[in-house]
Amino acid sequence: MNAWNTAVERDANLAVISEELEDFLPEKIFDAHVHIAPPDGFLPDRPFSCGGVPITSYTYDELSEDLRIAFPGRETGALCFGWPDPKLNTERNNAYVGSAADFKRFFPLRLLDPHRDSAEKVRADIGRHGFLGLKPYPDYARPSDVPNAEIPEMLPEWAMEIAHELRLIVMLHIPRSKRLEDPLNRRQIRELCTRWPGAKIILAHVGRAYYLRGITGFLDDLREFPNLYFDLAMVQHWEVMAYLFREVPIGKVLFGSDIPIALAQGKAVEINHQYTYVTPRPWSLALCDEKGKLQFTSFLNEELRAIRQAATVAGLSRDDIAALFHHNAKNLVMEVASRIKPT
Repeated sequence: MNAWNTAVERDANLAVISEELEDFLPEKIFDAHVHIAPPDGFLPDRPFSCGGVPITSYTYDELSEDLRIAFPGRETGALCFGWPDPKLNTERNNAYVGSAADFKRFFPLRLLDPHRDSAEKVRADIGRHGFLGLKPYPDYARPSDVPNAEIPEMLPEWAMEIAHELRLIVMLHIPRSKRLEDPLNRRQIRELCTRWPGAKIILAHVGRAYYLRGITGFLDDLREFPNLYFDLAMVQHWEVMAYLFREVPIGKVLFGSDIPIALAQGKAVEINHQYTYVTPRPWSLALCDEKGKLQFTSFLNEELRAIRQAATVAGLSRDDIAALFHHNAKNLVMEVASRIKPT
């Protein structure tokens, strides 16, 4: 199944690339934030709603085709991990993501469930599949009280010992409703970076700062850590990105998309210091344009538009843009991959 949905939507998306982004996007793109699921990855009676489009899998073959369509004429690759849902078969998801990665174009991270995993199990999987790091999630840490999960519950000491010792990547979707605004989150991020300097911490979605108020003033005590990075997945507000580009070294910023969700039609919007999505199809996370008044492009294209505007405002050079879209993430991934070899 192709998450670009219909031929009409696909053509409209490609028109945005051709008319607005062709001269901006570099020749190589490495996506640091992609979800993968095996053919039997979702419950038979419960497909995943990808921006309002039900999908029953998202395989490496599907990703390869979608990247070809999303970034015509570009060399692409991705850092991939499964669907962080405790109701799904996490072991099956991890096994597919790890065993089917080619370590040339596509590289795997391992979902971490601190209640079902152990140090021995994680180490065995790293040895077997060559996982480059861990992908924790609040739903695994405190499934009965997700809004109040804390970072140490997502990343117990034994897991961080492994990440530090093996110098692995940790893709962190920070918890709690205020995200970066939450002083507890910022303190616990500082503690992660300080106590476990060997781990390479990526704050997914710019620390889930989807609107400007969610980031302004909250990088002051984070930007100096050499092992802390920020990915741009699903962020569509140029002001957030421009602030990030000005406040942290560009070498710490990684392009990420959140594919396949990013391939669906829609846009993130800010309303009174809150964010939601607007989509042409009903989706639990969105307001739906039920009257069909709008013509949409993909979430991905809206993110790319925002990156371009932010790069212009922040005065990024062509070398900066190439680093942001490819070199920063690919170099990080290849450094870990050079040490972690699947058996």
